[in-house]
Amino acid sequence: MAREDLVEMTSDKVVKLTPRGVVLAEGMVRRHRLAERMVVDLLGLELYKAHAEAHRLEHAISPELEAKIRERLGNPATCPFGRPIPGSGHAPPQVTRVALDQAQPGIPYCVDRIPEENPELLRFLVEQAILPEEMVTVMEASRHRGVITIKTRKGEGTLGYAVASRIWVHLGG
Repeated sequence: MAREDLVEMTSDKVVKLTPRGVVLAEGMVRRHRLAERMVVDLLGLELYKAHAEAHRLEHAISPELEAKIRERLGNPATCPFGRPIPGSGHAPPQVTRVALDQAQPGIPYCVDRIPEENPELLRFLVEQAILPEEMVTVMEASRHRGVITIKTRKGEGTLGYAVASRIWVHLGG
């Protein structure tokens, strides 16, 4: 990667992307997140399958096809998991985000981002309506038991702290 001018090593031995590497990496992330949007929003694929399918597609999307996908989707700002799409002009709202394991009990929060790489976890999050732009309230935080009881529009359920720490929320709706 260094020979291709994608990464360089700093004086303190940290590997970092070069400006060219940043451009290529952002392009790959953009194609991946647009592919996630496409397979979910246009093709109706279940959310828990979107990350794996997008990974397969991201390498085959040409700049022309990327532009068509972006146009057809209405230039989305985020992927279905809540992460920004590079180059979309997305300006995240000026809100304070916290991981769900740090949320205050009894206060409604809006889900901002969820983890995308575990299909079984995603299936659970979909079933529980723990998705971007959905509301969630921590009913009880029980560190000694290692679980958080939450309420969503689907009812009450529990999450382990490890999962809750990967779900980002903000106040309000």
